[in-house]
Amino acid sequence: RFSCSAMGGGASKTVLTDKQVQKYVKELGYSPSELEFLFNRFRYLCKSGDGELSRQDVAANTHLAGNKYVSRLYNVLPKNGHGCVTFDSFVRKAAVFRAEKPLDSKLDFIFDLFDYNMDDTLDPKELKEMIQLAKPDLPEAETDELVSSTIKDILSKSSNPRKDGAVRRGDFIEYGRQLPGIDKLLSLNLVQYLS
Repeated sequence: RFSCSAMGGGASKTVLTDKQVQKYVKELGYSPSELEFLFNRFRYLCKSGDGELSRQDVAANTHLAGNKYVSRLYNVLPKNGHGCVTFDSFVRKAAVFRAEKPLDSKLDFIFDLFDYNMDDTLDPKELKEMIQLAKPDLPEAETDELVSSTIKDILSKSSNPRKDGAVRRGDFIEYGRQLPGIDKLLSLNLVQYLS
């Protein structure tokens, strides 16, 4: 059993049972130590002590509050009936980024992070947000040029490009597959945090 109280995150009595650990190991491929790490990190973020991560929890964390990427990540995670992220939805989404998981699943999740209006395309404004998060110190003119050249590059490699300049999900995934080292970049390696 992993107990929240053992990590100093508050007085929550919430635990991850042996049965749940076995389930996640079997279904998602985590080791028990990886699950313990994820569980402890998740519980640390849950300030209310009820085992649910709320928007207020994210806003109250000084390391996360001002980060647009974290806010967007929170927005795309599945929520329960209270509008909160549970450990189950958290750990299942994190599993997408395990090394042995398909690259297309990882790219699909990244696409969803930046498809703000959820129209299944990335328009220039959404691509600009993506680039600004990755390269916040890039001057505006260079950012705009990078957006333009990225769209042209993606669409030139697309098997079915759109005339409106927007990048569809399939275009993004097709392009992402061709980027050198992208699978390694998008793979979560928890072992480095466990020692």
